[in-house]
Amino acid sequence: MPIRKGKLAYIARTKARYRPLSSELQSREKDTWVPFLWGDPVYVIETNPSTATVSARGHRLEIPKRHLTEQAIFCMWQIDCGQGDAAFIRFPNGKTMMIDAGPGPLMANSPAQAPQFLYWMKWVDQSYRDSYDFSTGPFHIDAVVASHPDYDHFGGFLDMMDMVQRKQFSFGNVYHNGIARFSGKPPSPLANGKAFSQLGVVQGSSEPDIYLTTLVDGFEDVDRYSKRRGSRHWALSGTYGEWLKSLRAHSGDGVGELMRIHSGMGTLPGFDPGPGAAVTVLGPVEETYKGKPALRFIDRTSKSGMKSPSLTRNGLSVVLRVDIGDVRILMTGDLNFRSQALLLANIPAVEFSCHVGKACHHGSEDVSSTFLKAMSPIATLFSSGDNETHAHPRARVLGMAGAYGQQLTRGRQSFLGLEEPSFTAPLIYSTELSRSVQLLDASVPTKDGRRVTGTMLHGVGAGGRRSRAKKTTDWLLAESLIYGLVNVRTDGKKVVIGVLKEGESAGYQTESFSV
Repeated sequence: MPIRKGKLAYIARTKARYRPLSSELQSREKDTWVPFLWGDPVYVIETNPSTATVSARGHRLEIPKRHLTEQAIFCMWQIDCGQGDAAFIRFPNGKTMMIDAGPGPLMANSPAQAPQFLYWMKWVDQSYRDSYDFSTGPFHIDAVVASHPDYDHFGGFLDMMDMVQRKQFSFGNVYHNGIARFSGKPPSPLANGKAFSQLGVVQGSSEPDIYLTTLVDGFEDVDRYSKRRGSRHWALSGTYGEWLKSLRAHSGDGVGELMRIHSGMGTLPGFDPGPGAAVTVLGPVEETYKGKPALRFIDRTSKSGMKSPSLTRNGLSVVLRVDIGDVRILMTGDLNFRSQALLLANIPAVEFSCHVGKACHHGSEDVSSTFLKAMSPIATLFSSGDNETHAHPRARVLGMAGAYGQQLTRGRQSFLGLEEPSFTAPLIYSTELSRSVQLLDASVPTKDGRRVTGTMLHGVGAGGRRSRAKKTTDWLLAESLIYGLVNVRTDGKKVVIGVLKEGESAGYQTESFSV
């Protein structure tokens, strides 16, 4: 397929690097190599017999045509966001998805945060959008998924709401597990078949048959639970409640629908990943209580379990399996042993089999070995923070990931009579071991070379309380990629996983396998 002027093309080599002809942004340095990975997009400015002049990552470059293709592939970036989870996905048809967005700036114990990566992608990596009128309007994320209401997973989305209001970003449908946080009378243990918890009303006769019956299906429920009404003494609270209300305020104007998703619904509703691709919802497991939808409450029903039901809050995470051709990628949120047992009791284990799997709960030891065996990935991605008290990923879980991962060989190796298989898997990647961005003061580059300042961002202080707004110049934004985002690329057969190496001649270190 020919490379065409005024269109996007994609890097066709596993990895490559090029010296820029010129810088297109004031902050860009010309005298440095620009590294690329299979599937990275470039905008074609001009074509010559054997080369193409392209715009990419704030630079103008000349690339051999044989290094380019017009065929897009699946790309996923597991973002280094400290103690949290964030993954940005681009499907071959151009649709995008964000699964969690890490914590906001004041609670991240790493200099990198997911919103900054997206700002880098909009204003640097894809600077051609504005510079060449390739695309106008906000940077659109077609599907936003919050796996569960913990700040280290949704906080980045909350911080982006100012940018949504300013039309810099927009969201398509927003998907979540239906759980929210509420405040009201002090949480109470189960009595007469009913209790009140941080997650709302809990009902049932005795453990383990206890159910969470307060579910937020869509924006109508956000409106219903925003304030205390009548005999209902509780209402949405905390930063998750604030995010839901902010989404509601922008619905139809920068935000699509809010949808509760769960097992049994098949593929993700309202989202088209394109031919040969599918996004299947595997969790949380929806059950019924007295004929109405409910989610199993897996904490103890004592007063302490009602006050901070972390097993339920984490364990009922959204679980998605992304299928691209023959390749399976499993996104697991903060699953724990009890929730994994619940999943295996309701869904055939084969549904969790994958080639690439995100480790559950940042590498916590609260996992099921049976579930890990069911996953049996070739590559496991750990998202965890720097200098954080949880000490994730735990050594035991790293060992289990290696023990239960698929073992692949790549030929044989021999020397001095020693001959053995050359192993290429299982593979283990951890954002804990890498940094993903270089930071600068938070002004925004524009196509005429100016830098716009003054955009307001919010932070979250101790206890998850919202802090005062600050100008972007009080924060740091991502300037350029260095070291280690974990990149996953596939065309449905071949999988390439890459992280950036350190050093002046930095390029990607990659591993690849075929399924």
